[in-house]
Amino acid sequence: MYLVGARFGDAGSANHALGELRHRIAVAPDDLGVRPLGSLRYERPAVGVVVAGRFELADVDSVVEIMERHGGEIVFRRAEWRHPRQSASRGDRSCARCQRPTGLRK
Repeated sequence: MYLVGARFGDAGSANHALGELRHRIAVAPDDLGVRPLGSLRYERPAVGVVVAGRFELADVDSVVEIMERHGGEIVFRRAEWRHPRQSASRGDRSCARCQRPTGLRK
């Protein structure tokens, strides 16, 4: 599966893209959605929305074409699978402030 997301300037364009994607691409209902665009610049809130979903590799080019045709700017397009990080045991973790193992006690 591939993750593809696009930023849209307005909800109308995003909803048109979402509708066409649901009509033309076979996708599970929970694998496609639209959300308001987030921002870390609190003095100036983000404007726009993001349409994103999980798609089969064979559908990615069509998905990108649909999103771009409706005015979307592709913000990510990548394979879903990532190798899991090895989890450290509780005693192996470091304290971020002091950079020493937290599992050692004196």
